[in-house]
Amino acid sequence: MVEGILIGALVAALAAAGYFFLRYSLLRRSLRDADCELSEIVEDLGENRIVKLAAPDRDLEALLGTVNRALARIRSEAVRYARREADLKSQIERISHDLRTPLTSILGYLALVDERGLSEETRESLAIVRRKADSLQRLIGQFYELSCVRGEDCLLDLGEVEVGRLVKESIAGQYRLLSETGLDVSVSVPPDAVITWANDAAVERVVANLVHNAGRYAKTTFEVRVFGDSDEGIVLLSFANDVESLDEGDVSRLFEPFYMVDGSRTQESSGLGLTIAQHLVERMGGTLTAQTEVRDGAQWLRFEVALALAASTGVKE
Repeated sequence: MVEGILIGALVAALAAAGYFFLRYSLLRRSLRDADCELSEIVEDLGENRIVKLAAPDRDLEALLGTVNRALARIRSEAVRYARREADLKSQIERISHDLRTPLTSILGYLALVDERGLSEETRESLAIVRRKADSLQRLIGQFYELSCVRGEDCLLDLGEVEVGRLVKESIAGQYRLLSETGLDVSVSVPPDAVITWANDAAVERVVANLVHNAGRYAKTTFEVRVFGDSDEGIVLLSFANDVESLDEGDVSRLFEPFYMVDGSRTQESSGLGLTIAQHLVERMGGTLTAQTEVRDGAQWLRFEVALALAASTGVKE
């Protein structure tokens, strides 16, 4: 009789162990499936999907219910953010138009002013007014440009762009700015064509903004280098110049809209050029980064643009 009781207890224990093992296995598989499903949902939050549990379990179902509510909140916030961005872009477009129209008239009237009968002091004051009006016109244009490149509907037509030629032309176009500052400028471009997959107008704008930035804030030297690496499949554009003083906190904020380091606040600058450049590079699938380095005891700031190398380029430096 004792043996029968022991055998019965053993059978019950084995049955219970089998049940809990089966239950454990089902829950593990359900969790793996839920994790896989959640990963897919996170990749595309636009789809109105929820995480489901294959094997019923009250506690895990409660957990997934909380996860699904969090996903719903995230989607709702994303929709509200998209609407706010669209409204802000529309407002900036209207404000830019409303400001540009009278400002164009002001600049036109300023151009018609006959300075021959004016005193030297009045001519100097008039020159200041013209310069400030031009600065305001550039700022309005940059406001509008920033709202455009930040919008989700900003799509650039990509094709093959010969960046070496474009960089040399951009440097030549900024020759007056660079020569007025007295900078020692050096440009290094491979003899063979380096072709990237990008948008030529956007690349030209990025280069112009980075050259203009160096023209304003470089101390004595400005170096530009272009090279392609077919093994990595990238084109790198490096813009480096020596600077007065720049800490890591400044570097991390250089691409923020309107941010300017203390030494540049007396300049007629909006602080939008680098922000626009970074957005344009990202729209082309590339990256724009900034970092400081030390050369011969002097601090340098280097911007690096990385873009995809076109298949027709076989250069490596």
